Amino acid sequence: PPGVPGRPLHEREVEQRLRERLARLIGANTPADIAIAKNTSEALSIIAQGLSWQAGDEILGIAQEFPSNRVVWVALADQGVGWSPLDLDDVPDPEAELMARCTARTRMMAVSWVQYGRGLRLDLERLGAFCRAREILLCVDAIQGLGALPFDLARIQADFVVADGHKWMLGPEGVALLYVRPARPALLVSRS
Repeated sequence: PPGVPGRPLHEREVEQRLRERLARLIGANTPADIAIAKNTSEALSIIAQGLSWQAGDEILGIAQEFPSNRVVWVALADQGVGWSPLDLDDVPDPEAELMARCTARTRMMAVSWVQYGRGLRLDLERLGAFCRAREILLCVDAIQGLGALPFDLARIQADFVVADGHKWMLGPEGVALLYVRPARPALLVSRS
């Protein structure tokens, strides 16, 4: 049996335990909704390259995002996908501004839960309810808050959550969380 003293855990058992813990941490229904990536950048790339984009699709984001949460979306320009960044300077209500910028072309909102440069924490529940009501995908980079602050997936309603383990989860570099909402896996090339 797993975890018997003196018996080393098999690699698959370790991975399964990690998925179970990550599922509990964010409030996912099952560990099957969790994939392990190398880092946040890889997880975001899997999402960006795994979705079927159409020319004219738009992704809303924040200009001051960490580069890994900008570059992957900007790189979709060759497919005719636009990345529209909100500049946070002098914006008293960034959530309202992001929601006001949504159009019929907006396919995804890709934001960090906590902005790395300023510490601004977005109201993900507010954004999640808005996006779900309009069938806009919500992708959350949770690296700056996950493990330090409570994260309730049922309330946030994110389609994708990514976070490297080396920050507040106190894990090693080279291990990251990739959550995909169960209704979304068919959109991705691979969930492993």
